[in-house]
Amino acid sequence: MFAPGHITGFFTIYKHSDKLKTGSTGAGITVDNGVSLELKEGRGNVFYNNERVDICAVEKVVEHYKKFGYNENYDIIFSSNFPLGSGLGMSGACALVLAKKLNEMLNLNDNYVEIAHISEVECGTGLGDVIAQYVKGFVIRKAPGFPIDVEKIVVGDDYYVIIEIFGKKETKEIITNEKWIKKINEFGNKCLNELLKNPTLENFVRLSYEFAVNTELIDDRILDVCNDLKFTVGASQSMLGNTLFCISKKETLEDAISILKSPIVCKVYY
Repeated sequence: MFAPGHITGFFTIYKHSDKLKTGSTGAGITVDNGVSLELKEGRGNVFYNNERVDICAVEKVVEHYKKFGYNENYDIIFSSNFPLGSGLGMSGACALVLAKKLNEMLNLNDNYVEIAHISEVECGTGLGDVIAQYVKGFVIRKAPGFPIDVEKIVVGDDYYVIIEIFGKKETKEIITNEKWIKKINEFGNKCLNELLKNPTLENFVRLSYEFAVNTELIDDRILDVCNDLKFTVGASQSMLGNTLFCISKKETLEDAISILKSPIVCKVYY
């Protein structure tokens, strides 16, 4: 079972007493690299790329499904080309794919997407990844949380998404800080309004770059590489992480890859 990675270009933060209505607006793209899940008989351990880990959102999902008879006689095994904590929605992907698996395994009609979203919100690891990963594609989130209110844009197959991971960044430190929230919401709302007027991938990556620069969330190393990639459709930083993403057509793909040290080439995933 698989859930795609998610690149957030820009976002706004909304808090509500109802966790289902807590979330974010903004825009992002899902990619064909993400998380695969396997359950094996075991002792309830969680593994990510063969390393034993604690993923808060996964623990919350497990807690929920224990109420319906799930026992911990399984090891939960995730595998991915992406590391955790790099702004590619891996925590949300793990929560989503596990909730879907347990929902099916226990023959429930649970809204597993809501369970995964609540788990992320409670852990402070994400606000909109789960919704985008469920909808898939180039997704503009017009309202936070549930009910889901998105615009899904279909893009041509000639676009490539190149990813370069520079390191980790803790999402919780940003999305719980009032100073950051004010700045993020100011520029995030401007970008959302601009994208809705012209919902193209070119406009998305341009606005993503403006958001990253104006909020001062962009890493200096990523900023330098973005300038080197101006011959492509565009480049920016995935929110929230020290990860560069670049949108390229086929004719500029090889040149773009040659600039980067460890590029991961993806396509938009529907």
